[in-house]
Amino acid sequence: MVLLIIFTLVGMGLGEAAFYENGWLIGGALGFLITKIIQLSGQVTRLQRDVKQLQSPPIPPAPIAQPVTAQSVSVVSPVNAEPEPLQQTPQHQAPQYQTLLDERLKEHGIELPPAQPQLPPQTAARQTTVPQSQTVYQPAAARYERPPRQPNAVEKAAEKLQQYLKDFFTQGNPIVRIGMVVMFFGLSFLVKYAANQGMFPLELRMAIVAGIALVLIGLGWKTRDREGGYGLVLQGGGIGALYLTVFAAAKMYALMPTGVALVLMLIIVALGVLLAVIQNAQVLALMATAGGFLAPILTSDSSGNHVGLFSFYLLLNLGILAIAWFKTWRLLNWVGFVFTFVITSLWGVLKYEPHLYASTQPFLLAFFALYLSVSILFSLKQPPNLKGLVDGSLVFGLPIVGFGLQTALLKHTEYGLAISALILAIIYITLARVLWAKYQQTHRVLIESFIALGVTFATLTIPLALDAQWTSATWALEAAGLIWVGLRQQRLLPRCAGYLLYIAAAVSLLIDGISAGSLPIIRGDFIGLLILSVAALAIAFTADRFITALRSSEKHLASVAQIIAWLWWLHAGYMELSAHVAGEQHFAALIGFFAVSVAGVIGLSKKLSWPSLASLGFWLLPLTSLWALRNFGEGLFIGYGVYPSQGWGLLALGLFIAVQYRFLWSRRELSPGGLLSVWHILSAWFLFTLVYWEASHWQGVMQWYGTSAAVLWFACLVVPLVALLYFTPKSIWPFAAYPADYKNYIPAPLLLLLLGWFVVASHYSGITNQFYLPILNPLDLAQAAVLAIVAYAIKRGFINLHTAPAELRYGLLGGLGFVWINLVLLRAIHHYAAVDYVAAVMWDSAIVQMSLSILWAICALVVMNISRRLQERKLWMLGAGLLALIVAKLFLKDLSGAGTLAGVVSFMAVGALMLLIGYLSPIPAKAKAVEPE
Repeated sequence: MVLLIIFTLVGMGLGEAAFYENGWLIGGALGFLITKIIQLSGQVTRLQRDVKQLQSPPIPPAPIAQPVTAQSVSVVSPVNAEPEPLQQTPQHQAPQYQTLLDERLKEHGIELPPAQPQLPPQTAARQTTVPQSQTVYQPAAARYERPPRQPNAVEKAAEKLQQYLKDFFTQGNPIVRIGMVVMFFGLSFLVKYAANQGMFPLELRMAIVAGIALVLIGLGWKTRDREGGYGLVLQGGGIGALYLTVFAAAKMYALMPTGVALVLMLIIVALGVLLAVIQNAQVLALMATAGGFLAPILTSDSSGNHVGLFSFYLLLNLGILAIAWFKTWRLLNWVGFVFTFVITSLWGVLKYEPHLYASTQPFLLAFFALYLSVSILFSLKQPPNLKGLVDGSLVFGLPIVGFGLQTALLKHTEYGLAISALILAIIYITLARVLWAKYQQTHRVLIESFIALGVTFATLTIPLALDAQWTSATWALEAAGLIWVGLRQQRLLPRCAGYLLYIAAAVSLLIDGISAGSLPIIRGDFIGLLILSVAALAIAFTADRFITALRSSEKHLASVAQIIAWLWWLHAGYMELSAHVAGEQHFAALIGFFAVSVAGVIGLSKKLSWPSLASLGFWLLPLTSLWALRNFGEGLFIGYGVYPSQGWGLLALGLFIAVQYRFLWSRRELSPGGLLSVWHILSAWFLFTLVYWEASHWQGVMQWYGTSAAVLWFACLVVPLVALLYFTPKSIWPFAAYPADYKNYIPAPLLLLLLGWFVVASHYSGITNQFYLPILNPLDLAQAAVLAIVAYAIKRGFINLHTAPAELRYGLLGGLGFVWINLVLLRAIHHYAAVDYVAAVMWDSAIVQMSLSILWAICALVVMNISRRLQERKLWMLGAGLLALIVAKLFLKDLSGAGTLAGVVSFMAVGALMLLIGYLSPIPAKAKAVEPE
């Protein structure tokens, strides 16, 4: 490449020196062509040399030296782990080899144990075998040398240039190459000198040069069989000299009309091509063709006759097509393609106007048809061992360049490009179908290339003719089809094209923004989103059915496509419902949409026998929960009054419950344990949350506070908890299928909240506008129900309470009961004695202190009496502790009111009860230790 650039630049300089006008262009072109001839000649020489080397007899391998017989040490390479015997050397060489061995072993991180002292011959004879456990492992000798350093890119380029220059001056016939170059410059200098000195008439000088060129061509033909490409170099030089002569005679010296010069150049082209075909010399064809394409430019009179220019190029390209029928000269095809479309593109940029369309379009179509035929012939005419070879540069470069020029021609039309893309798609698909019928096995690559181009132009037709929504929709469906074809035929290329096309479909829709229209579904982007979702779902279904055809990088394709389809569908539904459903119905509409969508997915999964699709049902709970949380937050912080039963909320939530538990039931065998268990727990907790959200709304609406609010919240907590306590032991789904979840985890927050409610409710007096009776009022009864529920949960083993220590279980019940009976007393005093139900006021009340002392003493009596009957010493000690607390309270608090009736009654009643306790419930005896027999 460097040499080509150098000689081209040299030719440009010499051409400028030798000629009056545009000499640099002539010299550069000829320098380029001559250098290419020399390069190709060198390549032919090297190929001939390689063939001779392959035909020569092989060199016999060198004999392998026999190892010296001695004790061997087993050596194992860490690279290939194959043992190699490391032979010992004679005694006088042992130290040197031992040193080398130690160095090699250290390089690989292996150290041998220190050498043992020399044994006597008798001992050594008895130890001729090394035990297997003492086998020494070290790298193989062949791997001791370090790999050489790899040269960098600059060094590689310099090395290639050096080798190329060396081959140029040493291989083949370098003398004729250099001589041809020198002769070319000599002719240029001769013409220049003769013109300056006026030695010969101009016509004679031109004739002498043309005669010399013809002589060179004749000598080249005579010596065409000589090795080293001697004859081809002479012929190429002669053809180049003829081009130069005709050009100079027409353009520099006006010795002939440009039309005549053009005809003569066409004849020279035909001569060069004929010689090239006869001698099977592509280099001559290249030179002749390049000169032919340059001829009309060199002989142009600036008249702007594009019809004449394109007609001349059409003749040249017909010649290339004729050559392609006999020869598979890829470089010739490529040179013709480049000259044709580069020059026509330059003309189009500089000269084209819309009114020239009628005289330009036929030539573009003809050039396209010619090189399309050339690309097909190149593949069909390959020898048997290369059947199916494709010139990818021409196959894919032609439609790119051709359609680019067509864009310039039709940019002033509305649907011209769309029609052109459609026609190209039909052409390529038709060619693929024709080739498939006859060359299915041998030309698969060419057929698939045409299919890809046909699909590409069909895809391109859509955005050129339709808007973004329909473009996206068509591309998405086309992507699904490509992926289906790729999986069915186990071809990666169509699948990759499908992936990229689907991404393009999504980008096409998103780039203009997605919005809902004035009419639901019909207007806006709902249909586009729906088609994207359907296409992704089709891709997922195809990937699931052809899962064995997927590569490791595509193993999650089905899952990813399912999620993409689901997200497009959710976005479409959310957009439409947000735009067209009233605000008070928005909450219910979205929940209903989520539920119906999951129900449809489950039904489709069953219909298609596609179990993995039903896993999208796991989305229902988080979607509904997040939507509910968003609306609850708006009501809490913004003041927008959304609540579950608003509008059609109860119907939507009922549908959600039905679909959610239908989904969980359908997965009972497919997804046991783990995630499914978590979803049961979270589903129940979400339903509890909806109940509490509804209760909070109605509490604010009804303005229930104090005791009324406490009773409301008690009902919200205790009803689901009692239902769980009742249904969990039943042998029905889901309680029997997930007993641990419904017995331990689901009721746990309810029970904790109920205990918290018990604490909060203790601050309320229980007094309402209705009648009041101690114990028989709503608040006292509700707190008593809490005691019963806790006792039942402990008995039935809910929340694993049965595994807790007995002291903790009974202590919890006893503590709650003790608090409850005190609350009953305090509320009664508040109601009948008109003592404010405030902690500070009641603590200072003598009546309250008297009542508490008597109550506590009675509780101690009951506890200690029970301990006597049960002979439970710890329980009696608990009652005794309570008595001690009563006595301390009497002397620290009740003594301050000793002058009052309440104070007197406190001391007397407590004293009497203590006497009764001492009589009825003495301390139980210690349990006797069992003596061993």
